Amino acid sequence: MLILWNMYLAFNVTLLKIHYLGRRFVCHMVKGGRSIVQEQLVFSREEKEKLEQLRLTFGGKGEHTAQQLLDSEQLKALLERLVSEGHFPSVIVAGSQFMKRYGFMTLAPILYAFTMWDKPILAGPDELEIAMNTQAAVMQVTIPNSLKSSEKERADIRAELANKLINENLAPFVETMVKATKLSAAILWENAAIYLFWVYETLIPSEGNAEQVSRAKEDFHYLLKEFNCTSFTCGANPFMPYYSEKVERDDGPIRFRRTCCLYDQISEGGACCKTCPKAR
Repeated sequence: MLILWNMYLAFNVTLLKIHYLGRRFVCHMVKGGRSIVQEQLVFSREEKEKLEQLRLTFGGKGEHTAQQLLDSEQLKALLERLVSEGHFPSVIVAGSQFMKRYGFMTLAPILYAFTMWDKPILAGPDELEIAMNTQAAVMQVTIPNSLKSSEKERADIRAELANKLINENLAPFVETMVKATKLSAAILWENAAIYLFWVYETLIPSEGNAEQVSRAKEDFHYLLKEFNCTSFTCGANPFMPYYSEKVERDDGPIRFRRTCCLYDQISEGGACCKTCPKAR
C-alpha cells in the first residue's frame, strides 16, 4: 500500500531550518575611519517558535542543496527514489506533491516573517539544504551573513525579497521540475500559489494586529499585481491566474483550483482535495 506522503502525514514533520541570526545594531568601520550603523536580523524565541510551526527551524544539515536540485537529473533521481520506496505511484505524482511542500516551506515562513515582523529572510537556492528520508522531507535554510542597512525603504526590501524568493528560487525550481517530470507548469505554480493565498487571506488576518493586517494587504497586492516573474513557465505574474473568486459552500467559501494536484492518486479511496476542480 502506498505510504501517504502528504501535508497531513509524513510531510507534517517536514522542516525548513535556518541558522540563527538576530536583529541587532552593528558598528562597521569603513574607509576613512568613519563607522556606520547597519541592522542584522534577529528572531525572538516566540518568533522562532512560530516559524517552527510553519516548518522553519534553526540549524541543521541537509542532504542536498536546492541549487543541486536545479539539475533536472538530480531532481529526477530524488523523485525516483521516493517512488521506489513506495511513497508515490509515479514520478509525476511525486513531483506534484514535492512541489506543494517546497512551495509551502519557502513561501509561508518567509513571507510571514517579512509581513508580520518586517524581517526579510533573503536566501537563494545555494543557501537551502534539503534532506529526504522515508519519514519526512527536511529543508534547511541559512541566512546570508551580509548585513542589511536599516535605511533601506520597505518597498525596496519587498521587491528584493520577492525577486530572491520567486525569480531566483521558485521559478528555476518549477522550470527544473517541468523538465524532470513533464508536469504542467500550471499545476506546479498553483501548488505554490495556494499557500501564498493562505498566508495573506487566512493566517495573517487571524493572527496580526491592525498594522500587520494593513501591511498584509499591501504585500499581497504587490505579489499579485505588481511583481513580475522572469520565468518562461508563467506569465508576468505566476500567482494571479489562480486567484479566482471563492464559491460559497455549506462549510464556508472556498476557491476551487484550476488544476488538479494529483492528490487523489495517493489518498485513501482516491478522494480529491475539497478545492479540486474535479470536486465542483
